[in-house]
Amino acid sequence: MSRAAPLIIVIVTLALAAASLLTGTESISVARAWDEWRTNADVAPNWHILTQQRLPRTMLALLAGAGLALAGCSFQALLRNPLATPYTLGIASWGAFGAWVATIVVQTAAQSETGSFRSVLLHSDVIGFSFVQAAAFAFCLFNVGFIYFLANQRERLSPAVLLLAGVTMGMFANAGIMLMRFFALPSQLVNMDRWLMGGVDLLGAEPVITLIVGVVPCAIVLLLHAGQFDQLGFGPELAAGRGVNVRRLQAITFLTCSLMTAVIVSKVGPIGFVGLIVPHAVRSLTGSRHRILMPLSMAAGGAFLCFCDIAARQLFDAEIPIGIITAVLGGPFFLVLLVRRRFTDWD
Repeated sequence: MSRAAPLIIVIVTLALAAASLLTGTESISVARAWDEWRTNADVAPNWHILTQQRLPRTMLALLAGAGLALAGCSFQALLRNPLATPYTLGIASWGAFGAWVATIVVQTAAQSETGSFRSVLLHSDVIGFSFVQAAAFAFCLFNVGFIYFLANQRERLSPAVLLLAGVTMGMFANAGIMLMRFFALPSQLVNMDRWLMGGVDLLGAEPVITLIVGVVPCAIVLLLHAGQFDQLGFGPELAAGRGVNVRRLQAITFLTCSLMTAVIVSKVGPIGFVGLIVPHAVRSLTGSRHRILMPLSMAAGGAFLCFCDIAARQLFDAEIPIGIITAVLGGPFFLVLLVRRRFTDWD
């Protein structure tokens, strides 16, 4: 491991977070925003842009990127599979399915004679989630619970069963999405396709608070088990012989990562590649010790998503979805890692 790698990752993360705060269609000055707030907070355009638009967006990118990277790193250790991602178990597909179902329900309500039902759906707020976001979260939890139920039928929580059940459930969700698309109006297709591309362009503190509540506790739980992931890398039997409660570790990892991913997907949509490439990239710099790999993956995941969000705002005249940028950058990068055989943990 390069001794400078952790410091470099942290510095790059802070630099990209600062750059994200200063990136946008309107040029602002942090010093001027501070002066505006001190003199007259009610009439302070720079301050409001900074605190209501730029800061929440940057925080969402940092939190979502950190959570997805940590979940990817944990799932790769749990399943002992270099291709494992936060979405391997079908969480993203079921979140999208839930969002589609909610959209069709709102569409049906809009066509009813009275608009009361539609008004309730559009303006209801469930613990910080809109109706569509709440439906996406609920469908994610259903998928998680059902997969865990299937995998838990054996004496030991089988990673192979988890993986196969997740892939199968993802196929069911994709079939449901196609059915919803069949019934959807053209305007609904456009809106939902945009949601499926992911985005951190949300306003205000509420989405940030939701991600803090959903990501931070889960991250703490996973980081506390970092040493046990090192033992699990040698195989379940050897880990159990060294005092690791393998079944408990598998259950905690699966449920914690799934819950964290469900919160992220319900808020910012299914942003791909972060949980796949970031842990591998960090592993190539720092080695495979999870006490180092996991926190640095979080920092690098946040930095990567900040960079992609900056690119999404600056590359074209119109802002493009961040999921497109992560796919364009993540796909070739992962192929490079594949060719260079960086997957040493699974050799």
